[in-house]
Amino acid sequence: MLFQSLQLVFLFVFTAANMARTYATKTETVAPFNLTSPAGKDIWRKPPSHNVIDAPTYPSPLLQYDLKSFQRARLTFALPPGKELRQYDQAGLLLSFTKDDAPLGSGKDKWIKTGIEWYYGKPYLSTVGCDSSADWSITPLPEFQGNENRPTATVEARREKDQLGKSLWVYQIIENENGEEVERRPLREVNWIFAEEDGWKVGIGGAVARPNKELGDEELTAEFAKGVTIETLDYDTK
Repeated sequence: MLFQSLQLVFLFVFTAANMARTYATKTETVAPFNLTSPAGKDIWRKPPSHNVIDAPTYPSPLLQYDLKSFQRARLTFALPPGKELRQYDQAGLLLSFTKDDAPLGSGKDKWIKTGIEWYYGKPYLSTVGCDSSADWSITPLPEFQGNENRPTATVEARREKDQLGKSLWVYQIIENENGEEVERRPLREVNWIFAEEDGWKVGIGGAVARPNKELGDEELTAEFAKGVTIETLDYDTK
C-alpha cells in the first residue's frame, strides 16, 4: 500500500509539473534589406515535370529552424511602381520545408510563398502552396492607388490550432501610422504543413521573382523595409 501511495504521489507531481510547464517563445529579426531578381527566375512547380525554385532569397541560404518550433513569420515589402512591373512579377515571404530525404529543389520538398504578384495589369495578394504540386490563390490589393504607386503589403504566416487540429494561416496585416496592427485579414489556411513534423526543417526569408523574360533582361528589385520577424519556441526555457 505504501509503495502504491508513493507511486500515485510521484505520478501526481510529475503530471502537475508537466501541465504547469510552458514554452516561451523567442523572436528574431532580420534587418531591412533590398532584394533583386534577374529576369527568368521563379518559384513554381506544375505537373508533369516543371519544378523551379531559383528565385533570389534573403537570407541566402534561408534561415533554418525545426518545423516543430515554428510559430510565425512576418515581413513588409514594396515592389516598384505599377508602371514598371510586368506579368508575374512578385515578392513576399517564402517558407521552404525540407528534410534529409527531401532537400530543396528535389521535388519532395514543400514550400509556401505569399506576397504580391502582378497579374494582368494589377497587383494581387498571392499565396501559393506546394505539397506535391503548387496551387495558387489571389485576392485584390484594395490599398493600391494606381500605376504611379508602389504595391506594398505586410504579410504573416502563423501556426494556429482549433478544435479540429493544427494549420498554417496566412494573413495580410493592416497597420496604422504608428506601425501598430489594427486588422488581420485572412488570406488562406494551409492544412498539410503540420501533418508531419518529425525531421522537417523550415527555411524562412524574403523572396523576389521575375519569371517573365519576354520584355528583356531588366532586373526586379523589391524593398523589405522592416526586414523579417520570426518567432519560434524557446525549448531552453525551464
